Amino acid sequence: MSVWRRVRTRWLQWWWSRQPAGDELLLTHRNLYILPSRSGWSLAAVTLVLLVASINEEVNLGYALAFALAGAALAALHQTHDNLRGLRLRLQPPPSAHAGEALVLTVTLDGGAGPRGRHGLRLQALTDDPAPALEVELAAGEAQWVELSVPTGARGRHPLPRIGVASAYPLGIFRVWAWWRPASETLVWPALDRQAPPVLTQLVGQADAAGPSARHQQADSVPEGLRAYQRGDPMHWIAWKKSGGREDLVSRERLPESGRMLWLDYAHSPGLMGLSHEARLSRLATWLREAETLDGPAPDYGLVLPAERIPPARGASHLRHCLDALAECGAPR
Repeated sequence: MSVWRRVRTRWLQWWWSRQPAGDELLLTHRNLYILPSRSGWSLAAVTLVLLVASINEEVNLGYALAFALAGAALAALHQTHDNLRGLRLRLQPPPSAHAGEALVLTVTLDGGAGPRGRHGLRLQALTDDPAPALEVELAAGEAQWVELSVPTGARGRHPLPRIGVASAYPLGIFRVWAWWRPASETLVWPALDRQAPPVLTQLVGQADAAGPSARHQQADSVPEGLRAYQRGDPMHWIAWKKSGGREDLVSRERLPESGRMLWLDYAHSPGLMGLSHEARLSRLATWLREAETLDGPAPDYGLVLPAERIPPARGASHLRHCLDALAECGAPR
């Protein structure tokens, strides 16, 4: 390791030790940093030249103008720092996203109960390819939430990027900023496979998969709805209370798709043969999304991974459970 890299590592360790991770941050004089902007350095140079020229030429108006500029700069220094001091930032629980998609972070800005507003705020997620900063204005005593877009990389569990908040209000000659390191992590799901075949090609009947005894049990199941009696209907299908007599028998009607379920198997599903580990996970993620949004009497779906088996079900929580399992699925040995 080179000397420069060791120095940089030591510097970053010291820097992050001063900024503990957390999902809430109160900006104080301990975590705010302020320096003159490019315009501020230019104003300082002009003021210095004006002061030196006034001394050499003994121009009293030059003295007055130089001291007025310096006083305005000192007043702007305090106003710029106070524009961020006391601001509270809260991070909402981060969502998940598929690899390659944008992750949206929701941050709440609370200006506190003071009599002044917060002006010219700029928030930005500090990533390798940062998006343009968001500009926010807060009235006195107002709280507001904003959404930051963060690009995602490979699937798996990842820490959230640092978030920067800065301001140059009111004159733009000073810039105050703070860096926020969230403690939460996000789970990135596998990327979606745009070439995946329809998920219904993986549909199997529960009775067909279970053998003749299961098919016989399915045939004898009690369905919903009523219809006229047909020759061969089992006796327990007949709705005796609804029937008008021996000549007007009514039977319960069985549902056409009863007992069908969708098993998505990492090792045995036909559409996954010959694919790499990551390609299989991407196709399974695509099928899970499609299975959840099927129209009509859609079947329940389950997931079989090398180290985990999730029984069939439906709903948003079940879909998230399956996608989370895919995000942390390791390659089989």
